Amino acid sequence: MVRRFAVVMIVALATTAMTTPATAASCSGAQIAAGTCSVGGGTTGTGVDLWGGVTTGGSSGGADSDGPDECPVVVNGQCVGSSPPKGGGGPTTVSDLESFRPRSPQQFVEPTGWAIQRIPANFWSTAKTHVVSGRLLDNPADVRFSPVLYQRSFGDGSRQTIASPGDTWRELGQSPWTRTVTSHSYDEVGDVRVRLVVWYSAAFRFGSQGWRRLAGLVKSRANDLTVSVLSADTVLVDRPCSPGAFGCPDG
Repeated sequence: MVRRFAVVMIVALATTAMTTPATAASCSGAQIAAGTCSVGGGTTGTGVDLWGGVTTGGSSGGADSDGPDECPVVVNGQCVGSSPPKGGGGPTTVSDLESFRPRSPQQFVEPTGWAIQRIPANFWSTAKTHVVSGRLLDNPADVRFSPVLYQRSFGDGSRQTIASPGDTWRELGQSPWTRTVTSHSYDEVGDVRVRLVVWYSAAFRFGSQGWRRLAGLVKSRANDLTVSVLSADTVLVDRPCSPGAFGCPDG
């Protein structure tokens, strides 16, 4: 998810009032190379803000300079306000801001929607590293979100923070009803609500530049799960119970 804002600041000796909004800020490859176009970013807790600015005008010509400098702001092809004269005007700084958020993660449980008292239910998430794209100063801007932590509340007072997203029993090569690093066993019957928050590290790139990592983490909440915990005596088995057998409590 990308949210866009534009801010225009004119630092000049004389300007006239503007009755229409300015056009979107832009930055050329030459300006990036010359260092007159700069970008930065930071995490906001739930997303990433990228900002950039480009400064034009304010040339330092001599006393014999004549004619206006480039128009500081152009709206619908028209110059708005007075252009600073060459050698005597201040710079024009145009800034841009983009906000990026990671895609909402998803979590799952098996068996789907239910569990057996004192027998592991297996939870996992499909959160993956992904890139959210937008534009900053009329150049492509990307933010890469990489999941690093999974905080799960199992609904019975138990919590878990782990670096693994987990996976299905089949993908893990395990038999159903066995423990995994993200499984949980419930002691009481009843309905519980399971919540998951995924924490991401973030990096960004602007134009043709390389990736730059950002300090801090970004969190995103996954879908809630409602799990009905059933009594173990509702599951019928055709042999005496032993630890790990289908329908038998652990231990």
